[in-house]
Amino acid sequence: MEYGKIDWNDVWNELVPAQQMTDKAGANSLWNKRDNAERFWKRSQGSSERTKMTLRELPFWSGSRVLDIGAGPGRLAIPLAKQVEHVTAVEPAEGMKDILMKNISELGINNISCVRKRWEDIDVDADLKGPYDLVIASFSLGMPDIREAIQKMEQASSKYIYIYWFAGTSPWETHSVNLWPYLYGTNYTCGPKCDVLYNVLYGMGIFPDIQTFTLEYTNIFSSMDEAMDFFRSRYVIETQEQEAILLDYLRDVLIQENGQLVERSDSTRVRICWEKN
Repeated sequence: MEYGKIDWNDVWNELVPAQQMTDKAGANSLWNKRDNAERFWKRSQGSSERTKMTLRELPFWSGSRVLDIGAGPGRLAIPLAKQVEHVTAVEPAEGMKDILMKNISELGINNISCVRKRWEDIDVDADLKGPYDLVIASFSLGMPDIREAIQKMEQASSKYIYIYWFAGTSPWETHSVNLWPYLYGTNYTCGPKCDVLYNVLYGMGIFPDIQTFTLEYTNIFSSMDEAMDFFRSRYVIETQEQEAILLDYLRDVLIQENGQLVERSDSTRVRICWEKN
């Protein structure tokens, strides 16, 4: 196929469903569980320096209205709400939404509104109260049609769009690549990365600024039982043989530190941003 004839949106559209088909538990199932959402929130608080760096690079002011797509438990939405006029948080996963609402209540925040829908199901005019000065999608691009998703971001934004995504295989994808042949007798398909995303944007006439950075990914477990519970939620473990495979794998990859078990690795990520014409 000639380079100029590649439809990069088709490439994205093929990789996302392929990943979802091999991803036995699925991202929605993972983050629908409150315990996993709580763990994600605690981990994000442990990497607060990265959050502060992200906030420093986002273009907002006291009167800004911000849309946070895939807001999770509020890693960005909550500190942003303290500095802007209003934040709309779009979050489809029940567990994440529960922790977000809990955090909003406990912190007494009154300028975050929540929409529990997938971005691909959002009607920008009916479901949102735009336009927004800043639209953010931070590691939340599991949409099957990325061109349509970006078009809706542009529709919702009056000025800036900031997307954060992955360059290279993520730590959790590495686990899946290693485990899939033994757990299920098949290979794992990784999702599309920033190269595909950039080419989709380029084809849309969008020429964004791109910055690459490294982010440490850390999970801390008090015991192997806790680690097994967490990793079981990422996979479908149905047999004693699968249970043994997962346990042996975790014994190899988790590190003993101060009486705890630690999963620690680096991942390469990108910030892709642009200002609307």
